[in-house]
Amino acid sequence: MEDMTAKEKAIDLVNKFLQIYDGRVPQAKQCALICVDEMIGNYEEKYKYCKSKQFLEEVKQEINKL
Repeated sequence: MEDMTAKEKAIDLVNKFLQIYDGRVPQAKQCALICVDEMIGNYEEKYKYCKSKQFLEEVKQEINKL
């Protein structure tokens, strides 16, 4: 996540789930949002490698815009 913008990371996450959900965007977006929410919820404990908690919030916003 270090070199990606929030929008790029949002697109990357949704695209990964699009493969699983055979191109169904709403399902892919929901799964990507669940992943980001999990990282935000466990940020202090497990995801210190991320740029910041704010970055994860921005990724979440970008997923919702897709």
